[in-house]
Amino acid sequence: MPKMRTILAAVDQSHHAHDVISRAAELAVLLRNDLVVLSVVSSDPMKQFNIVEEQNRFASLHRELIFKHFPENSLAVEPHNGNGGVYRYGTPGIRVQSRILSGNVVDKICECAQEVNADIVLVGSRGLGNIGSLVLGSVSERVVHKCPQSEGPDWAGLSTTQKTAATRT
Repeated sequence: MPKMRTILAAVDQSHHAHDVISRAAELAVLLRNDLVVLSVVSSDPMKQFNIVEEQNRFASLHRELIFKHFPENSLAVEPHNGNGGVYRYGTPGIRVQSRILSGNVVDKICECAQEVNADIVLVGSRGLGNIGSLVLGSVSERVVHKCPQSEGPDWAGLSTTQKTAATRT
């Protein structure tokens, strides 16, 4: 099995974000992989919010999550462009990047996974269960179907339920 290189952890502002980053940080340190923390500001015109305020809330959440799961005295800030931040963690030099995008949540998660060549995508589950995902369509379920990573040889032979479980924490 090839060594993984990049982990993408997609988080929203629910309490599940801490669980997702906890698992992602654990994997990144154990496997010495880079980590991309991603949040997507929905482009849904029915939602009433200020996009800049929403981006600022996500940026603040990302800093909180990163500093909670990677000791602050082991993080070095790197220069970067765009929204978010880039940090270097510890002696193995794990790169931790914060990204905030806007658009369709599933599309942006999959585009970012492809762009950073993510080997695994972690997505929180809100625990709506079968009824909730039937009615609403779970983000993690849709990411499994849309992301090219879910079609590669490592996923061959897995059922949709197993693939979804692999993307959830």
